[in-house]
Amino acid sequence: MAAPDPPSSKSPEPTNSNGGSTPPETSSAIVVLGAGEAGTAVLHTLNDAGLAGDVTLIEPSSYHYEQPKWLKVGTAGMKKEDTRSSKHATIPTPVTWIRERVAEIDPDVQTVTTDDDTTIGYDHLVVALGIETLWERIRDLRPNLGTHGICSVYGYSQAEKAWEMIRDFPGGRAIFTIPSTPHKGGSAPWLVLRRAASLWREHGVRDQTTLFLAVADPAHLKGDTFEELLRHRDDEDDLHVYTGYDLVNVRPEAHEAVFSVQKGASTSRNVLPYDLLHIVPPMRPPALLEQSGLAYRDGAMRGYLEVHPESLQHKRFSNVFGVGDALGIKGVKTGERAQEQACTVVQALEHRLSKHP
Repeated sequence: MAAPDPPSSKSPEPTNSNGGSTPPETSSAIVVLGAGEAGTAVLHTLNDAGLAGDVTLIEPSSYHYEQPKWLKVGTAGMKKEDTRSSKHATIPTPVTWIRERVAEIDPDVQTVTTDDDTTIGYDHLVVALGIETLWERIRDLRPNLGTHGICSVYGYSQAEKAWEMIRDFPGGRAIFTIPSTPHKGGSAPWLVLRRAASLWREHGVRDQTTLFLAVADPAHLKGDTFEELLRHRDDEDDLHVYTGYDLVNVRPEAHEAVFSVQKGASTSRNVLPYDLLHIVPPMRPPALLEQSGLAYRDGAMRGYLEVHPESLQHKRFSNVFGVGDALGIKGVKTGERAQEQACTVVQALEHRLSKHP
């Protein structure tokens, strides 16, 4: 699930008097970009392998957010503060921590530049930058989140607002959306609907509620999530599943959701009234990945890190690896998968470092 909205990254272009890249101010055998769930998993696995002393982490935030728990904040009333802890408790002591934001990656000269113009050289790079929530992609959404029946568990503060709306919902039309972009949390959007429906049944308002699940990309309903949907659809008498429905606009005052509807080769617009609207926002990796040349340039995975699915090694830069949500590979984006990826990457790094001590 997505972290709190970050400030926009700038992309400076450091040059020396000869017009080339600025020499690194420091260097490290392994540089890890990001200390979210995936990056933290890599750091701990490196520490277990005895390699943390050779690691530099670039991460601006002082807090670690257990984003999967935002689902509990939004559907069970868990305190949002219980999902946040100091990063000092999660980063292994031997790791060198640079508390700045990544602004530029230059894989050709093997350097990373921060927004404070610090340049760090690396022998091996692990990209764990995650993906960002793009609330602004849905017209009129951002200023109206948490009001007019519009909510989302995909945010530290927003999850608390979602709980208030779900808990106090008196019944009516409840719409739950899944965007056209890959999203964090795997089956989390479906679980929000299930848990909300269960709570409303306990509160005696389920019989007065009609459920809608609007899925932009039917591919998001494949696998276990789709099988669960089929199993439980009969249990929810008023569950209506709309595929090809991508939320593009909200009309808060009218309590209306505007969808771009894709059916085959045709595209149209449809407006659905709602009493409660739970939104999974569009997401994508940070723009600096695409600017660095490390991302796919086109296709469905444009902007995502271009890696081999099995080894998680970059397809064109052999000393670059990736973990977590920014990877351009198929499948759900979950914390469990990030843990598995961390083990794969660290094993590869151990092998490479043993060959080139």
